[in-house]
Amino acid sequence: MTTKTTTMHPYAAIEHRVLDSPAYAALTFSARSLLTMLTRQLTKSNNGRLQATYKYLQPYGFDSDNTISRGINDLIAAGLIYRTRCGGFHQGPSLYAVTWLPIGSQRDGLFLAGFKACAWRDWQPAENKNTPPKLRTVSRKNEERTIATAAKNAVVPTPKTADYEFVPVVEERATTAAGGLAVVMPLQFHRSSMIYHEQGAQKGFVSLLGNGVSL
Repeated sequence: MTTKTTTMHPYAAIEHRVLDSPAYAALTFSARSLLTMLTRQLTKSNNGRLQATYKYLQPYGFDSDNTISRGINDLIAAGLIYRTRCGGFHQGPSLYAVTWLPIGSQRDGLFLAGFKACAWRDWQPAENKNTPPKLRTVSRKNEERTIATAAKNAVVPTPKTADYEFVPVVEERATTAAGGLAVVMPLQFHRSSMIYHEQGAQKGFVSLLGNGVSL
């Protein structure tokens, strides 16, 4: 008797009506990936008990707690998922449900009063989304929380030399002791000495050398 083999394997399915919705189209790519990983956990009875912990998501490329938090907030705002339980110390992780499927039979300890089926249909785009992109401040790598480096396109100020530092100075005019008009203009600022150059009379200018002042 031959044994019949099957090629059926578990899969994560998102309905076409969800993928084609404006709410899904407005998601960031990280939020879409997060929704896929939540859908991967679905069985016939566990909608409402889906997790988005770092331990679960890290093997799939999520290396930042901030990325996960932003993705969860975006999915909730889009009406694609609903938080059925808030996690905390000695309470376990937060739990979620996708809104295009009914809540499963495992409902003990879940808060379902605010659950709305297919809430993504009511999503409306924000009036102004011209907000600056958020930079990642904390990342995880090798199970360690580290301060992330600056973005690659971040503007880096030009380093100052060890000798000179130029600053803008307003032109000043002064009257010399002889009654003539002298224009006092700065040539350059040196960190150890500041020299003003006089154009015109031989008197009436100020020279600052180090900490000394001469008139």
